[in-house]
Amino acid sequence: MTRNRSGWRRRIAAGLALVVAMMLIAVALSPAESPAQGCAMCATYLSNGTDPRANAFKVSIMFLMCMPFGVVGSAGGWILWMHWRSRPQRPELRVLRAEGEGAS
Repeated sequence: MTRNRSGWRRRIAAGLALVVAMMLIAVALSPAESPAQGCAMCATYLSNGTDPRANAFKVSIMFLMCMPFGVVGSAGGWILWMHWRSRPQRPELRVLRAEGEGAS
């Protein structure tokens, strides 16, 4: 007695189609402009480009956005370095000469 395995695939495909349809509906019904355009501090400082506080605020935002990538990249680099360091060293390769090639 063989089991019909295509039933679970249909259920997964139907669920995935439902999720995609719900996401498309949510995007279609969302307004073109968001009602929340940021806090008053962001609107005040970032709209004025000549204010030194605006430049400092922009740099701090970039710093906060880049830090997760730096932390994850450092951890990933350390794990990769530890993996490469733990590999056994390969023995030195020896070149075999054909008979009569190197003898004179």
